[in-house]
Amino acid sequence: MKLIQKGLLFASIFTIGAGVSVPTIISNPNIVQAATTKGLKKITTKKIRVKVSKAQLYNQKGKKISRCLTKGTTCKTSEKNTVKGCTYYKVGKDEFVRASSVRSI
Repeated sequence: MKLIQKGLLFASIFTIGAGVSVPTIISNPNIVQAATTKGLKKITTKKIRVKVSKAQLYNQKGKKISRCLTKGTTCKTSEKNTVKGCTYYKVGKDEFVRASSVRSI
């Protein structure tokens, strides 16, 4: 008798759980959240050259990443980002260099 009760209990819990999650999935089948480029501004494409010995690279949020650009490195950029009053130029996928570390050429 206890085995039947446990089976019914499990079946009812499973049914209730499935009933809650399935409508959530079915009710929003076409919603997709795109990646945002918050803070990025398009600028006319220009070349920049590193003017310091090692220019630290940052991510879009202004946090340091493990790469640097050496003096004399030339890059093309078409986007800039401003975080906490500092301007950064985009030089790669989620890689930014501070404007104070480069000059336009």
